[in-house]
Amino acid sequence: MAKKQERSSPGDQQRRRCGIAACLALLTWGLRWLWPFQLIPGWLVTAMLAWALIELATLLLAPRRWS
Repeated sequence: MAKKQERSSPGDQQRRRCGIAACLALLTWGLRWLWPFQLIPGWLVTAMLAWALIELATLLLAPRRWS
């Protein structure tokens, strides 16, 4: 049977992108004590945190409600 395609509310993509950025940044930062994550350079972790903060600031300051 064909599945109904639900219409996402405006701003869903922006919120999802912000959530993904925040989760990636927190996971990378929290798991730095594990061996494979110790190989990730600090500048990359800082870049992920900056990306998450920029996404959060964009979500709070200029939400996309009608796109």
